[in-house]
Amino acid sequence: AVVLAKPGRTAQDIADALGCSLKAVKNWVAQYNRGGIEALHERPRSGRPPRLDPQQYPRLKQRLNDPPRPEDDVCTLRGLDVQRILEQEFGVLMSLQAVYDLLHRLGYSSLMPRPQHEDANPEVQAFFKEIVVEQIDAIAAEHPEEELQIYFEDEARFGTQGTITRVWAPKGSRPRAVRQNGREWLYVLMAVCVGTGAASALIMPELNTEVLNLFLEQFSRELAAGVHAVLIWDGAGYHTGNDLVVPSNVSLILLPPYSPELNPIENLWHYLRAHHWSNQEYEGYEGLKSKAVQTLCTVCNDAENLKIICNADYVIKGA
Repeated sequence: AVVLAKPGRTAQDIADALGCSLKAVKNWVAQYNRGGIEALHERPRSGRPPRLDPQQYPRLKQRLNDPPRPEDDVCTLRGLDVQRILEQEFGVLMSLQAVYDLLHRLGYSSLMPRPQHEDANPEVQAFFKEIVVEQIDAIAAEHPEEELQIYFEDEARFGTQGTITRVWAPKGSRPRAVRQNGREWLYVLMAVCVGTGAASALIMPELNTEVLNLFLEQFSRELAAGVHAVLIWDGAGYHTGNDLVVPSNVSLILLPPYSPELNPIENLWHYLRAHHWSNQEYEGYEGLKSKAVQTLCTVCNDAENLKIICNADYVIKGA
């Protein structure tokens, strides 16, 4: 607008040429005449203040993280319930879409919870999170000349008794998906490093201490020279038996009982079933093995994705 105004073109001609309003052209030219190019720079704008004060975010997150209260009269909080809570407890009126936008900004998403064992002990789990870094530090002190890497390990059964995962479909419809009902399966053993995303996997038709020894031997062999691995896993019988052979470059740490939420490999099994192992059928053991090999090769070659899926903040200080 300024360049066109300098030769003497009228404001209306400039507005027609640029496809903007006459008022905008006059404002731009006037600003330039007063202060030059600097006067045309966009100034910071405060924007519309958020309906919910950010200082209230921790209180809202605590409300969402706690179980529903008796007065909520529901077993789980949904969008309409959060909308009501914001109005009644925070004095903030929001549309339902604004509520969902707020939840996403706070890092929340609609997820399917996994079952929690009735014998799980939150106090024991919290204590483990406090001492596991000390255990890792102690192992590091025992191996001062080696690089310490922290791995989590778990096993999963993958079989022809299939699972179903979510799909995109038109609203109001009931989509169909294949769910096989067979009796063949295999076992996938996998360890992932929380720091590097490196992974080691083994596929076997059965699971016992002998198989665990094969996995540990393979895992040890795949570690780089000068690396000592801390392997964190649960207390299953074949993880603690007298016949277990632990390689010299591996140290074990046991998770508390009934605490799968402390093992991020559980997230990996959910990811594999949601993205690769559901809504289809397999032709016997060989079909299962072919699919497992294909998907594990794909997943294990994406270290950055594995680091995200298998993130374990509570041990990162020891990584």
